[in-house]
Amino acid sequence: MTIAILTEYILLGLALAADAASVSLVYGSKQQPFSWRKSLFPSFSFGFAQGIMPIIGWYGGALLSSFIEAIDHWIAFVILLVVGIKFIWDSRQPQDESQPSRVSGWALFLAAFATSIDACAVGFSLHCADQPIWMPSLIIAITTFGCSLIAHWIGSRLGSKFGPKLLIIGGFILIGLGTKILLEHLQILSF
Repeated sequence: MTIAILTEYILLGLALAADAASVSLVYGSKQQPFSWRKSLFPSFSFGFAQGIMPIIGWYGGALLSSFIEAIDHWIAFVILLVVGIKFIWDSRQPQDESQPSRVSGWALFLAAFATSIDACAVGFSLHCADQPIWMPSLIIAITTFGCSLIAHWIGSRLGSKFGPKLLIIGGFILIGLGTKILLEHLQILSF
């Protein structure tokens, strides 16, 4: 593998990690006090989802690509909308300071899935370009894990200073992210 190809895979990993890092930032704001150990599972979840989806896209691309492309933006929009609304709702609830804030496993699973749907399309495009899948997927997973872990730490730092206000902002970020995904796929908005 050449340096140029490795650089290309790392840049691809960073681009795919952006959504996951945004969500990790919001999840990190709920973790008080910060713990590296407790940050590993959410970061691993995002990295794993981002790493496995290109493989699914690569192997199942020809079979599922038209179906996935037809609804992926709607799935991501609905999931991020629901998780965003839940964050906003949670920010309005009284907080018991003796109980640390937790993120449910299902919410984490849904967020990891929603932010990794586009990685499935990347896997399909790598298949069409007759590119290998295992090394890019590993690099995407590692990059996403690292970005998510750092974002989780930053979110925890911000959450300790801004508390529920950051959850409201984070909820709107998730809703905005879902809306952006939907509008881009409907070709109403392009970046």
